[in-house]
Amino acid sequence: MDAPSDPTVLPTPPQEVSAPVSRRRLPVIHLLVTLILIVGLGVALVALNLSQDIRSKAGNDGSILTLLPAAKTQTVGEKFSVVITMNTKTDAVSAVELHLSYDPTAIQIVSFTPGTQLPVVLVPETHSNGAIAVTLAAKPPTPFKGAGVLGVLTVKALTTKQSTISFTGATQVAALGKNTNALASKTDSIITGVATVTPTPKPPRPIRKF
Repeated sequence: MDAPSDPTVLPTPPQEVSAPVSRRRLPVIHLLVTLILIVGLGVALVALNLSQDIRSKAGNDGSILTLLPAAKTQTVGEKFSVVITMNTKTDAVSAVELHLSYDPTAIQIVSFTPGTQLPVVLVPETHSNGAIAVTLAAKPPTPFKGAGVLGVLTVKALTTKQSTISFTGATQVAALGKNTNALASKTDSIITGVATVTPTPKPPRPIRKF
């Protein structure tokens, strides 16, 4: 006969067998990684668009000064015109302080005529020793916006050499809403003098005797 069981000893209940922790967490980790990648991609796209927008605005910001023609070949001793133009882009320009340099042994500045875009001459034009300076302004209260001619230089070629009329770093552009120089870029003009061609006289025809 079997010995009677002890009534004070309780049977051990069966324990549930659970799946390994790593297997239950695996889908959650995959989900988190996917969300991080999606968020990171979105941030990268926003940053790229912002950078392109900043570069686009920077490229359109500020006024442009240009000398026309960009290149000129002229016979020595003859005069020609070099036009000073401006494109204000999005700016409203109130005044421009122009400073240009040139080689006085190659060309001569004969005169300067102001344009119609900034017709007020605050500081009259001077040119000597290879330097040109003039300060122009708009008529109050209307600033200059757009593209147009600031002035025209009458130039004379002196020698058969190449030289450049160029804007110097002292050139300043004042625009409404800006407390710094609003000049974004500038383009110079290259002048090349050529010798005067003197035609060779033809010898006289011999006189026939009859």
